[in-house]
Amino acid sequence: MTSSPTGPAGSTPPQPRPDGRFGGEHCETASLRKQLAAHGTPVSEAMLFGLAGGISFMHLPPTPGGRGFTGGRNGPFPEFTRRMAAGVGLDLDVAVTDDPDHAWQELLAELAAGRPAVIYADLFHLPYFQATRHFGAHAIVVLEHDAEAGTVTISDRPARPQTITTAELATARASAHQPFPPRHALLKADWTKARHPGEEDIRQGVRYSCRAMLQPPVPTFGLRGLESYGAGLDHLLQHAKATEAVDELAGSFVDFELAGTGGNAFRNLFQAFLSEAAELTGDHRLADAALLCADSAERWEQLVALLLPAWTPAFTELADTYREREQQLLDGSGPALARAGVLGSRLPKLRAAAATGLDPLRERLGGELRATLRGIAETERELFAVLREV
Repeated sequence: MTSSPTGPAGSTPPQPRPDGRFGGEHCETASLRKQLAAHGTPVSEAMLFGLAGGISFMHLPPTPGGRGFTGGRNGPFPEFTRRMAAGVGLDLDVAVTDDPDHAWQELLAELAAGRPAVIYADLFHLPYFQATRHFGAHAIVVLEHDAEAGTVTISDRPARPQTITTAELATARASAHQPFPPRHALLKADWTKARHPGEEDIRQGVRYSCRAMLQPPVPTFGLRGLESYGAGLDHLLQHAKATEAVDELAGSFVDFELAGTGGNAFRNLFQAFLSEAAELTGDHRLADAALLCADSAERWEQLVALLLPAWTPAFTELADTYREREQQLLDGSGPALARAGVLGSRLPKLRAAAATGLDPLRERLGGELRATLRGIAETERELFAVLREV
């Protein structure tokens, strides 16, 4: 067996004992935080998030037969990941391969050297997440391999270690599904050379986010994208079939709130970064920006609540079920995961029930969503006017 100690799995659900080796708000920042801490350089998730460029906004319109994709982070893997590592002084090597045997040997070599291994996998194939969509840019930390049992122990966003078979891990790493097929990606660096970020690292991270929000590459990204997204939701609610509209609203609810964002489309994490950065640098502009970002997070919270509004019992039950399911998944114990499976099986019927009552809500809901997104855009325009001067 190749291993590094994982310690106790936690206490009885639903309140596992906190353990910094497990859990996390966002998969990539949590994984790097754990790797840095294992090598003696503790850096908060919020700081890592800000160093990588923090927030942005993106909306990819629905494809025929599918739904759109929305996100609040600045940049995909590996750009985001490389910036995050550079902020703590690391030159990151993202090792990818289409050879599963080579990928497995590279992973074993990391574990044999006594290092946790940060790898990427399609969360659809990670059984403890019970995902219904493919997403291959999901970072996890492999802690140990039990050759006799044919299993690996993983640290992920759940509060307890997760054990899966080596075959399950191989399938998750080899997934070719879009978006972002993982290609067996493994992060390599001389982790012992990591340092704490300095003022220039912080300012560089702010500049990355400013560029993404103020100079987006396409009209559906950045500040421009926020208002166009609101108009798009309004149009969807006025013209789409009720089932399609509810599926899109529910998908955005998950994308902004539950999909490893730390809450409110990553704005909670970015606000925490700005507060920490203001304290480290003494820059009052960062403190002012932190207050504006807290205002933005509140507006995002209003938006999330409107996506599945508590205006009918069906919508209320749908939102509550999504939230409870997420809590059970993040608990990570056997009973909690079983409960999550039961809740997940109810979601299709709950979405259908919400759709049957949508028609009387369409006009009001579309208008409120559009107005709320306009308010978010105004607040973040003010936020980035301050940050561009940092």
